[in-house]
Amino acid sequence: MVQPDLVPHGEKVEDEHEGSDVVDSMWEYPLKNNYVGVNCRRTMTNATTITSRTSSPSDIALQPIHENGRRYCNEIYFMPNDEPEQTRLSIVHQAFLILLDGELTTVPLPPEGPGRVLDIGTGPGDWAVEMGQRYPNSEIIATDISVFDGGPAIIGLPSVHFQLDDAEDDWTYHTPFDLIHFRGLSGAFRDWRGVYEQAFKHLKPGGYIEVVESDPAADIVTWANPNPDSYHDIYVSAMRNAADSLGYPRSREHLSRSLLTSIGFVDVTVQDMTVPVGAWPQDDRQRTLGKMVLIACLESLEARSLRPLTATGRWKKDDVQDLCEKVKQELMTSEGLTMSVRFVTARKPEI
Repeated sequence: MVQPDLVPHGEKVEDEHEGSDVVDSMWEYPLKNNYVGVNCRRTMTNATTITSRTSSPSDIALQPIHENGRRYCNEIYFMPNDEPEQTRLSIVHQAFLILLDGELTTVPLPPEGPGRVLDIGTGPGDWAVEMGQRYPNSEIIATDISVFDGGPAIIGLPSVHFQLDDAEDDWTYHTPFDLIHFRGLSGAFRDWRGVYEQAFKHLKPGGYIEVVESDPAADIVTWANPNPDSYHDIYVSAMRNAADSLGYPRSREHLSRSLLTSIGFVDVTVQDMTVPVGAWPQDDRQRTLGKMVLIACLESLEARSLRPLTATGRWKKDDVQDLCEKVKQELMTSEGLTMSVRFVTARKPEI
């Protein structure tokens, strides 16, 4: 992994990648007038510009941590940032495009796009880069505590700016945003209220936040023939217990309407979308979505559980991997399996 040296606040650093990888498409599915492709490998020939906004070099570690065969960005965050995880996040992004019929958000946007957008926990940057491509007049700020190898960030769109930042630190932006986007960050924060309060402060009047979650630790999977003694139930319970003991909750409490209204947000909507897991649907579109979701779920089993379970001291690497293999077999052989994805949007009141 090639890592940039983080320089003092606001100065640019470069993440240079030598060589290139072949672009390999797994599926394509027509959405409106476009095509969605799952790019498992991306060309890595350009340099990525990354800036540090609020956190000092000591706050965000740029030297990766190798643990139990996976690579992590620091000593704390439970999700890896290695190549398998980047591939999984790319598949997840494409699955969301199918789920939303090619749209990037459920928030109502003007035809020309939002003026300023903040993408928290951007990962490799799939969502942020596609927003920049669709709305070239919008300014997109994409933040993460981690540096990924390559990915969409290497495209180098002039309107998309990647920054190393921890959203639980104080936000120091001087210009407010029209949209602040969170996706797949269950378990990332100790204090979701504090993060939401900062988001509220840094939104323009009338601006929106969107929070999207599909963490299996929140018990979101529905089985056609439930088995109370399934390995999946053991897996979910172990992850929830580990998250609680480590102080990074992975329930759906941060997605509640009451939490957002207590901060001052209005027009709060909570929408659950049911998606297939597997190739069992008869409809072509749903089958394609189900295949993508199944692969993303299988790839996420170890990624979501290995570090938090071993961190408790009650699980060894081999035990976690054995459990993941058993859950994988249950997922692959189950017909009619679905999962729930929750979309929460809320607006800052007009002055």
